[in-house]
Amino acid sequence: MRSRSFLLLQGARVRDNLFRMANSQTRLWLIFPPKLITRPILWELSKEFSVVTNIRQASVTDEVGIVSLSLEGEADEISRAIAWMEGLGVKVDPVELNTIAS
Repeated sequence: MRSRSFLLLQGARVRDNLFRMANSQTRLWLIFPPKLITRPILWELSKEFSVVTNIRQASVTDEVGIVSLSLEGEADEISRAIAWMEGLGVKVDPVELNTIAS
């Protein structure tokens, strides 16, 4: 039987490895056409790809869905997830955080 301190050390190592894997983060604007509004695309995304999703803002009507989404994970996995959403018909644009209107 393993000691409690050994198990705590192992848990810390697992958390450290998971943190290192999540080495990239991006914020996106997603625009969903009417045919995709009721489909649980973000749930599918979280099941299909090793990324962490965080909905920052959203507005959904019968005509369009607009979501500000933060994605965190390995850069290649984020790129694959974005390509998958675009393949479904979701418009994906980066969030420009430092834009000042004049």
